[in-house]
Amino acid sequence: MDFHRRHRPLGGGASHVRPEEPRILESWDGFASIPEGTAPTLAAAAAAQLWAGGGSPPLS
Repeated sequence: MDFHRRHRPLGGGASHVRPEEPRILESWDGFASIPEGTAPTLAAAAAAQLWAGGGSPPLS
């Protein structure tokens, strides 16, 4: 896989579509994507870059 951590819409689709919808935060464990938490909007998920940089995920 080409990511270690990512966020994506809970309802599926491209990450920039429906920015007001919740996002799931996931990490890659070498075998599968593991849910780590949620963010209420795209803006909140983008603000979670500390999480993407190695910090703790903002669990909801």
